[in-house]
Amino acid sequence: MDESKFASKYDEGQDSAGSKTAEVPASETAGEVLVSSDPKARSIVKGFRINHMNMRDANTGQLMWQSEAWSDGLFERELEARVPPEILTCAAVAREINFSSDEELEHFRLEQRVFFQGVCMEEWFFDFGFVIPGSTNSWQSTIEAAGEDAMLPAHLLNGNVTIETSFYDGDLFVSKSLVRIFYNGQIPTSGDLT
Repeated sequence: MDESKFASKYDEGQDSAGSKTAEVPASETAGEVLVSSDPKARSIVKGFRINHMNMRDANTGQLMWQSEAWSDGLFERELEARVPPEILTCAAVAREINFSSDEELEHFRLEQRVFFQGVCMEEWFFDFGFVIPGSTNSWQSTIEAAGEDAMLPAHLLNGNVTIETSFYDGDLFVSKSLVRIFYNGQIPTSGDLT
């Protein structure tokens, strides 16, 4: 197998909790939530939490979506996010993830792939770097839109888009989460969480 910087190896099987583990690159297991069987990776997963996340219009700063419901089941099952269809009109979206880690990560990074009806439409690579053990961190990223003429309408995307996020510490694959996107949410007002 020809390995690239985006392919990592890990063991195939099931852990005691029933989560699937894999020996194939995360990019070849589309549509699956995975946890590495590597002991270091399992320790990272056990102590990793996403406390909350939000997305804003990068040009105006308007809050478009927020949630505090990301740690429960993150590496166990497909999750759902209900975002407002207006987010598709943003030229760029600023995303903030607030996370905590019990373990040190030497080079924390994410690989995200956006699938529409099972076909990969976009992929993004994000590097955070060093994570101090026992720390809580905020990570802000800006994602530029493809442009209005290249954007599918919300009614076609609704429920047909999944975002697969593979978590790595350097070259060590840690886990992969899967979120299905529904474009039927409301823009939050102060105090709302969706």
